[in-house]
Amino acid sequence: MKKKDEPVGVAIVGTRERGGIRAVIENHIQAGVYDGYRHYFIASHDEVNLARRLFLAAASLLTLTGLIIRGKVSLCHLHGSMKGSIYRKSVFVFVCRLLKCEVIFHLHGSEFAMTVNNAGAPYRFMVRYVLNHSDYVFVLSDYWKSYVRSISKNPNVRVINNFPSPVFESIFEEKDFSKKPVTEMLFLGHIGQRKGIYDLVDAVDLLRSQSVGNFRVNVAGNGEVEKLRALVASRELNEYFNVIGWVTGEQKHQLLETSDILLLPSHNEGLPIAILEAFSAGLAVLSTRVGGIPDAIDNERFGLLVEPGHPKALAGAIMKYLSSEGLIESVARHARELYRRDYSATVNVERIRSVIRYSA
Repeated sequence: MKKKDEPVGVAIVGTRERGGIRAVIENHIQAGVYDGYRHYFIASHDEVNLARRLFLAAASLLTLTGLIIRGKVSLCHLHGSMKGSIYRKSVFVFVCRLLKCEVIFHLHGSEFAMTVNNAGAPYRFMVRYVLNHSDYVFVLSDYWKSYVRSISKNPNVRVINNFPSPVFESIFEEKDFSKKPVTEMLFLGHIGQRKGIYDLVDAVDLLRSQSVGNFRVNVAGNGEVEKLRALVASRELNEYFNVIGWVTGEQKHQLLETSDILLLPSHNEGLPIAILEAFSAGLAVLSTRVGGIPDAIDNERFGLLVEPGHPKALAGAIMKYLSSEGLIESVARHARELYRRDYSATVNVERIRSVIRYSA
């Protein structure tokens, strides 16, 4: 049992898989969300085969159950998305309710609405169970708040903006916005169709056909790395693309430091951490009108948006950045102010901690 003088315990349940959710969890811990509380990270998912994923899910549930029974944990912060994640989290929510442990369900799924709307009755039942039986539901934008409220009866749906590591904030202070012979662009995210990387290849091909050549796209992320490299080579676009693959730490910091524009032409999203990293580091953003992105970039003051799946519009927006004097700097500076006001660690850590203080 928990000793009388021990701090309240918080279990953080989420994935070890490389990507946005893992980055959010790491940022929460580093930024002090759980300072003053005993906290335990429990991995319920990873980049492994099905058998090992099932074993990991079962082991993580046993770990959480033991912590609750021993009085080590009184609050569980569950990070989830869609598909299999909902089934796993429904079991965690059930155990927490049974053992009288408070639950925060933190929704990250970029394709959550589409998945729910196209799913059968059993899956929709599980979704409603998770949402209705959590004490709080955290979502990434007003768009997702409205959607969750439309399918659940939980009154405690809170918008908690993702925030990047504060280490990127210092990049802005050193940013050089003077005109460069080559504009450095950055794609930062999972390399695959959902993030629109192949639309970006088509857009760059269109720009080449118009003899536009004063830019380069660095591609950093996991996923279909070799497929993308092969496509870039087959389209003879190697001079425009540098496909790096997964990056962390100093390499990621350097890319944000040297880049001028973030390109993220996603087909589905919540509110990508990459966009907020770009805001904090002083990059202009070009993305799409999906998920929570228009809530953050509601006009050209904070970035440029196009419809998803339209390479011609994407090429036009890239050209607008390249040809409009001072646009990159103007957008980057305004986005940095928006970040400081709404998306910084300082603002959002306190929003989360206010719930933890009430619940734990």
